[in-house]
Amino acid sequence: MVLVLGLLAAGPAWAEEKAGLHVIQGGPAYFNAGIGAFNAAGVEPGPGHRGNATLPEIDLEYQSASKLFGVGALWGVVANTNGGFMGYTGLYSDIAWDHWVLTPVLGMGGYNEGRGKYLDGTFQFRLELSLAYQFADQSRLGIKIAHISNAYIANEDPGEDEVLLTYAVPLSFGDHS
Repeated sequence: MVLVLGLLAAGPAWAEEKAGLHVIQGGPAYFNAGIGAFNAAGVEPGPGHRGNATLPEIDLEYQSASKLFGVGALWGVVANTNGGFMGYTGLYSDIAWDHWVLTPVLGMGGYNEGRGKYLDGTFQFRLELSLAYQFADQSRLGIKIAHISNAYIANEDPGEDEVLLTYAVPLSFGDHS
């Protein structure tokens, strides 16, 4: 994550020197949908806790078109088949090289475990990193890895990891090119 923040701080001047590598400053808003596995790495919870199964999940995310220095806002929800879900908001950036787009996300929100994994608290942080191929129509197909954690602001931090296949559709009403 430190590397990504360093890339953002270096700004577009640095990107222009690097043969096509650049932080996307404008463009459309995106609706991003993903399907995958919740608790994919099988991170073990503490003794006596339930809900450590790897479960199917869906992730829906809106990425705003408005960006300041290449950083935009996003809102999303992730839900698994045991009734666990998290609503979140955060910041993202798109780093492009040719047709490939790397998107790091730092977010936070509220988690409800349902009948699923215990994460020791409602307030959680969310980290994401996705790599997608951008087609000529600006839609994107990619893979996302994500992690939900309380960052030890509670007694325990069992955390969970996700792997998702994603598809993002550009939204014309949010175009800020």
